[in-house]
Formats: sequence, C-alpha cells, structure tokens
Amino acid sequence: MEKEIALLHRELNPTFMASWLSLRSIRCSRFPPSHPIRLTPQGQQESSPWDHSAIPMAPAPSFRGHQWTYNTARVSCLLLLLVMSNQLLCQGNLCPSCSPDVFGVPLKFLRKTFSLASILSHDMHNLSTIMFNEFDEKYFQSRPEYINATNDCHTNLLHAPEEIGKAQQMNNEDLTQWILMLQYLWRDVLYDLVHDLRFGKDLSDTILSSARENLKKLYKLQTIVERRFSQIILPLRRKLAYDHVYWQGLPSLLSTNEYMHHSAFYNLFKCLSRDSHKVDMYTKILACRISDEC
Repeated sequence: MEKEIALLHRELNPTFMASWLSLRSIRCSRFPPSHPIRLTPQGQQESSPWDHSAIPMAPAPSFRGHQWTYNTARVSCLLLLLVMSNQLLCQGNLCPSCSPDVFGVPLKFLRKTFSLASILSHDMHNLSTIMFNEFDEKYFQSRPEYINATNDCHTNLLHAPEEIGKAQQMNNEDLTQWILMLQYLWRDVLYDLVHDLRFGKDLSDTILSSARENLKKLYKLQTIVERRFSQIILPLRRKLAYDHVYWQGLPSLLSTNEYMHHSAFYNLFKCLSRDSHKVDMYTKILACRISDEC
C-alpha cells in the first residue's frame, strides 16, 4: 500500500493542474468583441471603439495601446490551450462519465486515485467496526441499561446521505467533497484517542491499535484525494468553519461520571462506524463510475 501511494504521488502532474487552473483564471472576456463593419452615409467605413487600425504600430518604448494588451492576453490563452491539448494527448481523455464535475483530471489518474481510496476506506470501515464492537461487548452487552446512544454525531450537520440510493443520485464533485469533509471532522477525534493517555483505562489494546491504524489510513486517504482535487480544500475548510462544524465531545469522554463517559464513548464509536461506512460507500460509487463498471 505504501509503495502504491508513493507511486501515485510521483505520477501526479502539477503542470497539468496548474495549466488548467491558469486557464480558468485568464479573463478572456477582455478580448475585443467582433463588430460588423458599418458605413457612413457618405459610403466610408465608420470607426469602431475596438478599431485600432489607425494607430501606428511602431514598437515605441512608451507605447501603451490597447492592441498590445489584447494580443498579449490572446496569446496567453492560446498558449494555455496548446498546453492543455498536449497534456490531453499525452495522458489520455478526461473521465467522460464524470464531466463536468470532476475538475478536468485525466481518467487514468482518477481510476488509480479512487482504486486506492476504495481500499483505504474499506480498511477504515473495518477498523471502525472493530472499535465499536469491542467497546460494545466490553461495556454494553452485559449492561443494557447503559445503552443511551442518542446518535448525536458531530457530523450530522453535514446531512451526508447514508442510504446508497441517495448517494448514487449525487454528482461526483459532491461525493468527493463529502469524503474530504468527513475526513477533516474525524481526524482530530482519532488523534485524541490515539495520543491522549487519559483514555487508556477505558480503551482496550484492540481499540487503541485499531484507532492508530485508522488514523494512518485516514491521513493516506486524505492526502491522495487532496493531491488530486487541491482546488476544493480551502472552500471546504471555510464552509466547516462558517457552519461551526467540529467535534466537542472531549469533556464527556473525560467525565468522572462513569455512565456519562461510557455512553459518550459508545456514541462516538457508533458515529465513527456510521461515517466510515459513508466514506467507503462514496469512494466505491466513484470508483465504479470512473471504471464504467456500474
């Protein structure tokens, strides 16, 4: 897995993405619009506000005419189009079933990205299920009166679909955004579980080792998706900050009330298992679409 991810990173082509982003940033609307030739009543051609034919084109150092500005912009756009054409010829077609919502990434790289992503998300879901089952068996199956799971997950505000039917109705860009947002919202939680020594008395070695592996795979999944779709990272982080979506469950996990902190752990692991299932489902849908196997 480490070698596959390293190979994928080496195959990333920043020139292609930079060219695409640069092309989008060029304001080609600055080009002068085409105007029909108009004649005066005397039969002479009427001048146009975009007509600079009367302006001498000698390369004087102080010249700042519009014609040079427009030609420069036009040349920039044409050069970028040539770069893009060359990239497409060299790297293959863009994903046909993903257009127009998968950001112009070459199809073969998308296949590799989501093939790896689906493996990582599958492993993460298995590890999350192990964590939930282990805690449930230790504390709750023998004490059913403890079960007070409110399913009050900190990711509920995202309204990410849990049913596969609804997820399949979403476009590829939305699915990719859900994957990243769920990764962002669980990363700090898993980090605290792994590194906060105060949880040692409540969590078994199986849970802690699964949490460590889960965190590693989360970082890998987040990295390969971010490297492909770096242009959506900042908007997603702004959205989460603006909506105040973040985990606030640490005080409950550290409560001296045994019932409260055991219930908090139970709910945490249940939410983690649910959301890891969502991520796994989304990545598999994308991998299926991109490989045309749906």
